[in-house]
Amino acid sequence: MSRIVCTWIALLSAAPSASLLAADAHKNDQGVDWIDWTDNWGVPFGDAATMFYANVENHRKWLADQGVPADKMQFVVGAETSLRKVFRPKWWFHGDMTGQVHLAAARGETESFQLVVCPIADGERTMTRLSTDKDHAAGPFLPKTVKIASIVPTNLKGPDGATIPASALTMARVDYIKTIPAQYPVMNVGDWPDPLMPLEAFDVANPSCQPVWVDLRVPRDANPGRYTGQINVAGPHPVAITVNLTVWPFELPAKRSYVTMGWAFNDWFLAGGVEPLLQKLTVLIDHGLAPWHVCVKLAKNLDDHDRVFRWLQDRGVKLQAMTTSAPDPKYIEHLRRRGWLKHFICIPGDEPHERDWPEYRKRAETIRKQFPGLTVAMTEGPTPANAGMFDLWIIEPSLQRDDFMRAAQARGDRIWWYMCQLPIHDTYPGPIWACPGVVLDRPAVDHRIPYWLAWKYGIEGIGYWAISSWPKGWENWPDQPWPVNPISKYPYSGQHNGNGFLCYPCKGTVLPSLRLKILRDGMDDYEYLLLLKARAGNNPTPRDKQLLAVPPEVAMNLRYYNKDPNAILSARQEIATRIANLPSGP
Repeated sequence: MSRIVCTWIALLSAAPSASLLAADAHKNDQGVDWIDWTDNWGVPFGDAATMFYANVENHRKWLADQGVPADKMQFVVGAETSLRKVFRPKWWFHGDMTGQVHLAAARGETESFQLVVCPIADGERTMTRLSTDKDHAAGPFLPKTVKIASIVPTNLKGPDGATIPASALTMARVDYIKTIPAQYPVMNVGDWPDPLMPLEAFDVANPSCQPVWVDLRVPRDANPGRYTGQINVAGPHPVAITVNLTVWPFELPAKRSYVTMGWAFNDWFLAGGVEPLLQKLTVLIDHGLAPWHVCVKLAKNLDDHDRVFRWLQDRGVKLQAMTTSAPDPKYIEHLRRRGWLKHFICIPGDEPHERDWPEYRKRAETIRKQFPGLTVAMTEGPTPANAGMFDLWIIEPSLQRDDFMRAAQARGDRIWWYMCQLPIHDTYPGPIWACPGVVLDRPAVDHRIPYWLAWKYGIEGIGYWAISSWPKGWENWPDQPWPVNPISKYPYSGQHNGNGFLCYPCKGTVLPSLRLKILRDGMDDYEYLLLLKARAGNNPTPRDKQLLAVPPEVAMNLRYYNKDPNAILSARQEIATRIANLPSGP
C-alpha cells in the first residue's frame, strides 16, 4: 500500500469528518477519493496535483504583494473562463491563479467568468509539486475548511474618469447536480456544475473547491476603452482579484436578433397569475430564452393572453406555438383580428416516422385550408420525398442532411433547429453524441457552438425541447438533492442527465443554469457575426469572408468543431477587433 494511501487512512482515523469532504467523488478500492482516477482532462492524479501546486506558486507571489505571506495562506482564488466547467476536486482546476481576470465586451453585453476558491491546508502552503515524499504525501489531504464571508466588487475605472459601477457585476455560487452513467461518452460521472445559487457566505472544505459565477454587464452608455477594478474576497485573510475589462466601441442590440425558444413549460410558472409569471419569465428572457407555449396556456383568459404576448413582443420574442392538429377557430380568429397570426405556428404532432407522412401531409393541408396564414411546422427534416409538407422545418441537428437542407433553403423553406439529444423515427448520418448538445454532462463549448453553426448553416432559429421538464421530486430542492433524471424507456431509451431543463425553481423564483448562461453567450457571438457582416458590407476582406463563413479553426461542420475554448474566444476577439475598425455606416 502506498504512503499516500496509508497517510489518508490515518487521517481518516484521526479526523472522521474528513471522510465527508468529498463523499460524492469516485473512490478506489481503499476508499481514497480521486487518487486512482484521472481528472476530466484525463490527467493522472499525481500530475494533476503537481499542475495545481505549480499554479498555486503564482498565487503565493500575488498574495505576498497583498501582504499575505506564504505561511499565512489558507486559501487561493483562481479564475476560469465561462467556457470550462469547474468540477469539485480542486486538483482538477487548471485555470489561472495570477490574480488577474481579462475580459472584453461590447456595450450592452454581459460577459462572464468564474472565480474558484480552493482551501490550502497547512501542509500545502509551501508545496510546488506532489511527490511520494512523506511531507508531500500528507499535505494535500489534511482537513481544512475555509469560511468565505463575502465577495464584493469595486467600481471599474476607465478612460477619462469613466466608471462602470460595482453593481454591474453580479455573482452566484455554482452548485452541483449528480449524474449517473449515460449511454453517450462523458468526461465525468458524479457531480456536474449547473445550478447558480444566490451568493451568500459559504464554507468550502479540502479537497474540494467552490466556483463563483460572475456576470459583468457593460452599461450601454459606457465609454470605450480599458477599465480596471477589483473583486475582494473576504475569508481567513483577504484576497483581491484584479478585473481588466476592454469595452469595445460598438453596442449589441437591446432586442436579440436570435431569440431562442423552448418547449415543455412547467405550470409552476403560471402559479399566482400574470405578475409572478412575468417576473419568472424575465430571468429567461434576459438570457435570450423564451417559451414557445406560454401564450397558448393563457388562451382561456384573452386579457392575460394579450398582455403577456405584448410583453414578449416588447422584449423581442418573435414567435409562439400551439401543438395541435385541431386549432381552436375562435382563438385563431382572435389572433387574426389582433394582426398576430403571423407570429404563431402550429405543430400538429412530433417527429413523424416516414410511414406517417401521408397522414401528416393531410393534417398540414387541412390546417392551411381552414386557417390561411397560420404557419404549419414540424419537428422533421426536409427530404426530396416530403417537400412542401410543412412551412417550417424544425430539425434536430444530429439528423440534418446538409444536401436536403440546402435544397429546402433554395426553395425558400424556413428551417429551425431543436436540441433534444434523443430524436427518434429516423436514420442518422453520424453519431448523435458528436453533435453539440445541452445535456448536463457535456463540455461548455458544446452549449455555445450551436450559434456559430447556426450562422454557418443559415438556420433561422434554435429551440430546445424543454425549458422546465424537471424530474420527479424537484419540489423538494434545494432542501434535498436535485433528483436524477429518470432513465428513459422505449422508444427514448437510455439515461440523459439534465435533459429537459435549463433553469431551476427555487422558493418562487427562477434560478438560471450554467448552461443557460453559456447559451446566452453563444447568442451574443451571433450578434457579433451580424455586426461584422453589416459593417463589412459589399467590400469584405478575405479574412472577413473567412470569419463570416465561420473559420475552420472554430468549426468545420456539425460533428467536427474545436473543443478548445480558446478557438471561440480567439475568433470572437478577432471579429470584435474588425468590427471596431470598420465604419458603422451612414
